[in-house]
Amino acid sequence: MTEVILFIAVGVIAIAAAVLMLLSENAVHSALFLIVNFACVAFFYLMLNAPFLAMIQIAVYAGAIMVLFLFVIMLLGAEKLGESTRQFRWLAPLALALSAAFLLIVGVAIVQGQIDLRGPVTREPLLRVVHAVEDAGPVDVYANGERVAANVSFGDASAFEPVLPGEYTISLTQPGTETVIANSAATVLASSEGDSATAFTAIASGDAGAPVINVIPNNIESVEARSARVTVYNAYNGLDAVNLVDFASPNDLNDDRVVISDLPAGETVVLPLLPEDTSVNGWAFVDAANAENVLFRMDNPEVYSIARDTSQLLILGGEQVISGADTLVRPVVIPLVTKAVSSFGGPQSIGQLLFTRYMLPFQLIALLLLAAMIGAIVLTHKESAVPRRRDVRRVVSKPLAAAIGAQTGTDVLAATPVEDTPQLPENQPAGD
Repeated sequence: MTEVILFIAVGVIAIAAAVLMLLSENAVHSALFLIVNFACVAFFYLMLNAPFLAMIQIAVYAGAIMVLFLFVIMLLGAEKLGESTRQFRWLAPLALALSAAFLLIVGVAIVQGQIDLRGPVTREPLLRVVHAVEDAGPVDVYANGERVAANVSFGDASAFEPVLPGEYTISLTQPGTETVIANSAATVLASSEGDSATAFTAIASGDAGAPVINVIPNNIESVEARSARVTVYNAYNGLDAVNLVDFASPNDLNDDRVVISDLPAGETVVLPLLPEDTSVNGWAFVDAANAENVLFRMDNPEVYSIARDTSQLLILGGEQVISGADTLVRPVVIPLVTKAVSSFGGPQSIGQLLFTRYMLPFQLIALLLLAAMIGAIVLTHKESAVPRRRDVRRVVSKPLAAAIGAQTGTDVLAATPVEDTPQLPENQPAGD
């Protein structure tokens, strides 16, 4: 109820500011009313749990763009309207008609949209399948009979695909055929919160004679700066349980530190967040019953490392290296690194949406703002007055004879007889 009251109150202020912006005769006052409208829009973004957009609304629109508008207004002297030299009599009826049409459309959308009956927006769950069947070649992956990936090799995974919550049948088949290698049911749950990402990984492991598909949840939410989330899954069926050990010295089995203890097959452990400079090249999986039985060392820095802002899944499985009578299966660790999903409303999430989904509308809005600024300049520009043509004549403030008399103290015209006064020749044009 509080949100509804705030929305109505701020909405009334925003509409009033927009109307006053249009009706104000002073361009500076109109700009100030527009700033109030921008502030109301920023408040709406805060109510929608988008603080980054609210900050951008204040910093860019209410700040930089309005400073530009005010600069143009002051430069053109548009704050002093005075007598207008150009009349747009069609502008007021057109604006009134467009406003009425806009209100009608918005009203119909609100009434028919049933906004109060809709629940919070949730992200679609994500599902991927990992091929860790030790003695099977490339496979095709199907979910409820629909192929989601083709020719997935051992140790690879299909990309995360958005799916609807519910029950799914995950199947692995030979490429291009309907021969099923593995088949299992999976349950995909919906996200419990609107700003969280729910992901699931279906891991197919074991041998081709009796493969097993286990579905585990993946936490791919954003992590703290310069850190990563690591999840360990045991898909190795050769032992009852394994330990993950961090050897201080790779050749000294007595100097060790147990990271995970007694991890049984088919179980998952999520480690605390690790800084990006953490070295995992000293990590190794060992037999929980015999610490000297080292299964696999993660000593390859090009494959095993901690990358910041990622969610990693380490799968301990078996890979067949020799087939036939002398079948040999060796332990192997499959690393799956996923870029962490940006937090809802954060700068990274907004940036990804703008550059992947809303680039064209964003550019159209930029062009609209440019056209609005040019229109404001045209509407507020005054035509310069054309000066009237005047006849320029030389004006003599005092005759020359009077000036000489004033200097000498005598009246030159009175002292000089008329006949002695120099005369211009006949037919000589008079000068100034």
